[in-house]
Amino acid sequence: MTVDSAITSVLGTESFVEYEQNVYEKYQEMAEREILTKLKKLLSNILFLKILKQWGAQCACRFLEYREITIRLKSGRQWKILSPVFLRAKPKKKRGRSPKRQKGALRHLGLELLGIIKRISPALIEICVSMAVLCPSFEVAANALRGLRISMNEHLLQNITHLFAKLGRNVRIECNGDAVWQKPGIKILICVDGGRIRERRSKRGKRKKGLKRQGYSTDWFEPRLLTINQFDEDGKKIKSVSPILDGSCGSLDDFFELLKEYLLWINLDEASEIIFCADGGNGIWPRIDNLISELGLSNAKRILDYTHAKQNISIVKKLISDALKLSDKESRKLSKQIRELLWNGNINGIVNFVRGKLAGKRKAPKAALKKLNEYFGDHSKFQYKTFRDNGLPTGSGAVESAIRRVINLRIKGTGLFWKREHAENIIFLRSLVLTGKLKNACRKGLGIVKNMFDNNTIKDLPLAA
Repeated sequence: MTVDSAITSVLGTESFVEYEQNVYEKYQEMAEREILTKLKKLLSNILFLKILKQWGAQCACRFLEYREITIRLKSGRQWKILSPVFLRAKPKKKRGRSPKRQKGALRHLGLELLGIIKRISPALIEICVSMAVLCPSFEVAANALRGLRISMNEHLLQNITHLFAKLGRNVRIECNGDAVWQKPGIKILICVDGGRIRERRSKRGKRKKGLKRQGYSTDWFEPRLLTINQFDEDGKKIKSVSPILDGSCGSLDDFFELLKEYLLWINLDEASEIIFCADGGNGIWPRIDNLISELGLSNAKRILDYTHAKQNISIVKKLISDALKLSDKESRKLSKQIRELLWNGNINGIVNFVRGKLAGKRKAPKAALKKLNEYFGDHSKFQYKTFRDNGLPTGSGAVESAIRRVINLRIKGTGLFWKREHAENIIFLRSLVLTGKLKNACRKGLGIVKNMFDNNTIKDLPLAA
């Protein structure tokens, strides 16, 4: 008796892989048939239809008929159901213009209320969005879904991802919400930084003769990320607490408004430590100071990232080395002396050191002192030894890592050009996936229509199914 025959006698097939897949598909089909039965019953319910008609009146839609359509549940398999269809009212005709074709005139309000968008169920949306933001492109994500036996066009996948992001961004604070941020006595580290990606912007003006397309420009722009972590008595990140991670592709003021919204949600009044940490980028620290003042965070501390401080103090060291024509050994000794003064927060000591070393020189002292005055002017942000002794972090490595994982590995690359809104969608969703909060976002984002209806604040959302 062979191994294959022994396996076949018990499992009914020679391959355990095939047996496992068959069993999962069998019971998944049973589960989806049960879900479909309940869904059909709900959509045909007279009371449910009455509620949809009330909503339709608010959205300028009227009930048209029940129509047979196909929807997809978690397995990706297509199922037929009868869905109540509503017709959107036509916009008023503008004088002197021919009426354009109305986009999204038919709406399936029942599916929208249940969180089924583009005729795809919430469970399948979660899988699709995860693949779309984790894979390097929508094309690769569509191929990966086919490996899971879910057939989906990459353009549909892209539409679902951006539509879900729009819904999620309406409740982005709640998506990142966790009770652990409301506890008293927490120690909070807030870091901000920016990356670099290429923007796709259509060229203005009339298309040149002979060109099929107008073309677009691909200038660099800087999306910005924020990370909010909790740290322990030793100044190290608490790994059991999922951080708040989000970003913006708008202006620097828009980014700090987003940061302000998150900080207003956190229980800062009872926090034992509040630390702001960033590099010396233009415009960052004045806005941090304004934010501290607006929120009344008198106990907040400001720390300039130690790694960036070392990089900038190296410029001063090089000016001294070049002016004095020091050997490599002497240059290393000089670097050690300056860094020791920096670690101790003795910026005045570095100034005196520079003046003493470069006495009698002309240009070098001015350049070195200018750098020290511009970058190291606020001495309170450079007291690294004191910070470490008090159990506080001294670097913004959390946001530096986030820049690489969120931006560089997904939306920055050769041949990648983004509209700002689409880039922000991917940053928002990828942040949720990497911090394990996508499932919460699905509940919050896809349930936004129901919550608005419950609170009598229904509005017209772009959810044409």
